[in-house]
Amino acid sequence: MKIFNTLFGFFVLITVLSGCSARSINAPAQSTKEPFVLVNPLTDDPNNPSPHNPLIKKYGDIPEVRTYIRYYQKLHSGTSLTVDEAIAYYSADLYLYPYPPTEVILKTLKDTKKRHETLGFPADTPVLRYAGGTSHYYHRGPSGYYNVRTLPDGTRIINDWRLPGGKAVIPPKETPKSEGAATDAHDQNSVSTEDEE
Repeated sequence: MKIFNTLFGFFVLITVLSGCSARSINAPAQSTKEPFVLVNPLTDDPNNPSPHNPLIKKYGDIPEVRTYIRYYQKLHSGTSLTVDEAIAYYSADLYLYPYPPTEVILKTLKDTKKRHETLGFPADTPVLRYAGGTSHYYHRGPSGYYNVRTLPDGTRIINDWRLPGGKAVIPPKETPKSEGAATDAHDQNSVSTEDEE
């Protein structure tokens, strides 16, 4: 009986590990998952967004998503938004992400539009400008804290009391000549400088 129980135990173990008893031979193949595609939702083309865009997957291909992407890209490229563009941007933002401070900003922009119409300001007057992202760095030492502000063009401004004048401005990195030639087609009629020769 002891041998029979041992053999039966091996049989059950082999059957479980091989999975023969759990699936049939004619079972359909498992469903294939959608391939993983990495798409930055905020750099996607707003006129023809990718179906892999997380915003499109979450909300569908609706006008609010396209408006949000379009004006987000415009704002973060360093271009100012007019009152109408800012209202459209925050309306789409509020539709996608209902958040009370966004309602306040939208109400303020609508009041600003009424005030501009009353005062006769041009319709293309910029009212919203992205001034760059700010990152804070903490470290152990006498100052304990400094911050770096990165402007849309890549310029970095470091605020630290130990620096002369309290801040340092670092211009954006220049692209190497090999990258510059590939990405930025030079004008055929331009005169080369000493640096380019």
